[in-house]
Amino acid sequence: MPIPNNEHEQKLTISVDVFIPNHPDRSDTPIFRATHKKLIGSNPNARCEVNNQHCDKIHPLELHHSVIEWCDSLGVDWERVKKLVPSFDWSNFDPLKPETFIDSEWNANQVLCKKHHTGLDHGKHFLPEPLWNMQGVQLSNFIFSPDEENNASTS
Repeated sequence: MPIPNNEHEQKLTISVDVFIPNHPDRSDTPIFRATHKKLIGSNPNARCEVNNQHCDKIHPLELHHSVIEWCDSLGVDWERVKKLVPSFDWSNFDPLKPETFIDSEWNANQVLCKKHHTGLDHGKHFLPEPLWNMQGVQLSNFIFSPDEENNASTS
């Protein structure tokens, strides 16, 4: 595939080897459902923060946990998190019920389409942050990845 004019390709092979605290299977909590409803379900203006697109069946909107992932909640030093998010009401927080922070709009607050949340070569879960950030600020004629080149040439 030819490289677009005035661009060059950067290929990375990323291998990640980390430990994640043992945790039960993820399930929706009432707090997450309420956060999702407020930020996406009841919000007719909800759009992906990267491409400003509305939700559709191909690119459903999802919530990204911006500070702490749910799977990491049992390995978190909550005193350190309090310093990162001082505006959260920590007065009634119980570390044995981490969902009160994890699934709140203070943490489950980044509205992204599936492509920019967990999609290959585009998702926040799979790209280094500086590369991921480029998608939200790129020029309209800039082609970010080879799959977009294919789409551009067929449209």
